[in-house]
Amino acid sequence: MSINQNVLGLIFASINDSAVIDLTKLRTMGSIPYGGRYRMVDFPLSNMVNSGISEVGVITKSNYGSLLDHLGSGREWDLARKKGGLHLLPPFSQVGGGTYQGRLEALSNIWSFVEHTKAQYVVLANSDLVTTIDFTDALAQHQSSGA
Repeated sequence: MSINQNVLGLIFASINDSAVIDLTKLRTMGSIPYGGRYRMVDFPLSNMVNSGISEVGVITKSNYGSLLDHLGSGREWDLARKKGGLHLLPPFSQVGGGTYQGRLEALSNIWSFVEHTKAQYVVLANSDLVTTIDFTDALAQHQSSGA
């Protein structure tokens, strides 16, 4: 695994909270326990780190206290570093002053963060997909296609 300095990973921790309201009343989708040991956010986060992405932002929305406790400094994923690492991104929207309403508004809210990274590419993921994905091949294909 080589570190890919020109890729930023962004994880939406709360984008589908309304789909499972009983589970997300007190916590966000990303912090829902899975298998007694893991949280839902662990899967996209591990996929990104295992693909060499060394800078990851987690976009929150509401009920994210347990998510912050779980992620901590990012040390468990080797993301506790001075440059890059794990970034916890706030839920507040610049449009109307409340929390964001959808994916595009969330991205608009954190766009200054994206612009200030050295990344040329951004990988987006939700925290509600339990799978193993190696983003390396997808990134190589995207880069070689000139898209």
